[in-house]
Amino acid sequence: MKTKSIIFSGLLLVTLGAATTSCEDMLSVEDELHTTNLAPQDTVYQLMGIVNRMQSLVDRTVVLGELRADLVDLDPTVAKTSLQDVMSNNIPTDNEYNQISDYYAVVNACNVYLNYVDSNYVSHNRKHFEKEIQAVRVFRAWTYLELAKMYGQVPFVLDPVLNSGDADDILANASNRADMNQICTYFINDLKPYASKVIEMPDFGDMNGMTSSMFFIPARLMLAELYLWRGCFTQNQSDFVEACRYYHDYFCYTNKEVTTGTTAVTWGDRRMRNTSGEYSITEDRIAIIPLDTCAYDGTWSELYGFFNSQFENNYYVPVVPSKRIRELSQEQIWCGYFEEMGNRDTIYSTEKVEWEDSLEMGDLRLQAVYDRSQVSDRYTDRFAKDRQHIMKYATSRSNEGPDSKLQSFTIFRKNIVWLHFAEALNRAGFPETAFAVLKYGISPSTMSNFVSRVERNNLYDVSTYFLGSLYSWSSTAFVDKHSSMAAQPNVTVNMQGVHSRGCGDSYYNKYYVLPRDAAIWAESDALQILSDSLNKRYAAVSDEHDIHIIPEDSLDYYYANYRGIIEEEYNSSRNTWTDYVYVYESDSDSIALNQLYQDINQTSYNLRQAQDDAYRASVPLYQAALEKMILDEEALEGMFEGYRFFDLMRYAMYYNDPDFIANQVARRKGAAEYDSRADALKGGKWYLPLP
Repeated sequence: MKTKSIIFSGLLLVTLGAATTSCEDMLSVEDELHTTNLAPQDTVYQLMGIVNRMQSLVDRTVVLGELRADLVDLDPTVAKTSLQDVMSNNIPTDNEYNQISDYYAVVNACNVYLNYVDSNYVSHNRKHFEKEIQAVRVFRAWTYLELAKMYGQVPFVLDPVLNSGDADDILANASNRADMNQICTYFINDLKPYASKVIEMPDFGDMNGMTSSMFFIPARLMLAELYLWRGCFTQNQSDFVEACRYYHDYFCYTNKEVTTGTTAVTWGDRRMRNTSGEYSITEDRIAIIPLDTCAYDGTWSELYGFFNSQFENNYYVPVVPSKRIRELSQEQIWCGYFEEMGNRDTIYSTEKVEWEDSLEMGDLRLQAVYDRSQVSDRYTDRFAKDRQHIMKYATSRSNEGPDSKLQSFTIFRKNIVWLHFAEALNRAGFPETAFAVLKYGISPSTMSNFVSRVERNNLYDVSTYFLGSLYSWSSTAFVDKHSSMAAQPNVTVNMQGVHSRGCGDSYYNKYYVLPRDAAIWAESDALQILSDSLNKRYAAVSDEHDIHIIPEDSLDYYYANYRGIIEEEYNSSRNTWTDYVYVYESDSDSIALNQLYQDINQTSYNLRQAQDDAYRASVPLYQAALEKMILDEEALEGMFEGYRFFDLMRYAMYYNDPDFIANQVARRKGAAEYDSRADALKGGKWYLPLP
């Protein structure tokens, strides 16, 4: 059965009003309800009816998430008034993108389902509706989180609204309003029972080329998001730790691991003449909302025409990339690592003097998704000659052919979720691991080679619910191309630093590093010299006594990566040295050998302690630097998809800075020009007015 047929057939006969401005209509209902008799064979229609209601939220998610932020601008000559009001942050209650009733339509549909479904109905020795009940609970949590992001405080309704009298009572009760903290807390507790269960997503087969299981949001992922948002709202570090646990368990679910993938757009050669590779968000999808492509069949989206030239808009595009995203993209330094004929070379985009196109400077993701062209004068002035395609929405770069509509909208995708994980890690106190997400990609080799011993120990201490510690990542499921596993047969490389999606091989990028404070590490510098001296003595004594057990000295390696820690290989070698001394303790040189061993042992201990202390002192420095790095990466990876305003909101909440969003949005026209439309956001005026 086609998607649109199932959705259209499954319309719930519960309505919460159309686009209205009165408070009463916000929760209006039909007195006659036909959806409370949920027979087992009908539940698929009820569930798809909820999905159908979510379709109406797609356009406003992107419009309110992008147009109020700093990565896009409007062409006022072609943009309709409702879009201009959103861009100016002057959004009245009758604006088509400020219709809270559509959110409550989803909420009420979920409440009806959960209230009337037979949760104890057993079929084939299992609870028949367990998958569906979980899916509906997650839908309700997602919708309420969206309401909190859009409106701040909203009526909190968990029972079906069956008649207009119920709606009046709810609106008259001012005590039933819930904010971000209350909403997140309720749904964290509501979804926790599903965190450790093996419950698959509902799956009704492929529909119009889409896998129906992707219509639903995984519970563990939703829990992680709720903890992340609550942590930002309350500035409570323990919430970020919990978010890390749930992200980890979602990524590591056995046989369903979620990796970053390795798709990227890059320069094809060292001369940086042509870009190559692939930058795809289609393969990146986790959860989607299927859309109808014809207004007659259901809810269809206008987003394609907002971002892309087509006949329907006379090829004039209202939404264009801002100067801010251009500047941010150009600020990045692309790094290329080449190994040819046994020669290794690392080059950087800053080395290229003449550029064919400013979009090719720095990060290449903007160039990959922003296509511009011009057509000849064969058209009349009615049609625009400058054409634009944003490839996150377009199906083709061609200006010819029929107009298009979106077939689906992605509400969660992998690399965005990995960046949210980095946010949570950094604020939970694990900045090196957060940085690994950006630069290397999480894998066992990354955790061993680029995360300090003290942070790894802290990660060990934070156990997860059923998949081990935050340090644990499967060596066969999470593989980066620089690990030893990459060369093994039947092993797929599937991890990379998210920054590599558009900035080349960030693994080798000497400019993309954590900061280091010279004062904090000065003592470690002195101990490094002492340790080097002892290592030389160790080697000399070993040679004199024909001992060929020279330890693998990882000090320089780790120190260069802001670690400077003696690792297990060093410990192992010291143990071997101890065995040698014990066997030859009658030798005349045993005293000297033992003294050298004791000196190395003490220096090793001192160095560890000093490096650990230096790391702990550096954590705030690391965290501050990473806040900006992660926020910039979220912009480069998520531009034009509706994330930006809400990314800024999380940071503003966490910093407790009412003007943070306004200060960012003021740079929409570039660093040299102040965008006064941002003034409407000052003082924490981030939320839409309730009707």
